Amino acid sequence: MQSIRRYIPLQESTIDNIQEQASQRLQTLKPWGDFLDRTRFSVPKSYNEFMLRARLNWNHFNANYLLVALIAVAYSLISNLLLLLDVVFVLVGSRYVSSVSPNQPEHLFGHKSLPMITQTQGWLGLALVCAVLLYLTAAGSTIFWIIFWVGAVVLGHAGMMEAPLEADFEEQA
Repeated sequence: MQSIRRYIPLQESTIDNIQEQASQRLQTLKPWGDFLDRTRFSVPKSYNEFMLRARLNWNHFNANYLLVALIAVAYSLISNLLLLLDVVFVLVGSRYVSSVSPNQPEHLFGHKSLPMITQTQGWLGLALVCAVLLYLTAAGSTIFWIIFWVGAVVLGHAGMMEAPLEADFEEQA
């Protein structure tokens, strides 16, 4: 277990920074009752009105839209466990290769029976293995699925929902 921690250190400052940013973003979430208020949905009269609504609602509900996108990403990773394992492999592999000395070849994973690699060879090997794994797990189609559905939901919501009254005041400030 100690050897794994060498490649994936959990620094307190990084964890604190992530927690602080997450709490700030969660504080800007608008109430879901306002976000899903069906009485405020209507078809805009023109393209300009659609774009105005989209801009105002994006500024007002951007934390909610980010959460919708994160839910879509989480759903796609949970529904495709091989892709989730590939993402973990990419993160751990990147961390390992970055820990290899750039100018000094080292034995792979510190075992004398494995070949010696440089950092450049490590990045190349990781890129090749990751490309094959991501191709086999249909990562490209998953990425396009996320982009399409999140884009459709966000743009549809932002353009069809009447802008909140607070957005008018935020626009003037």
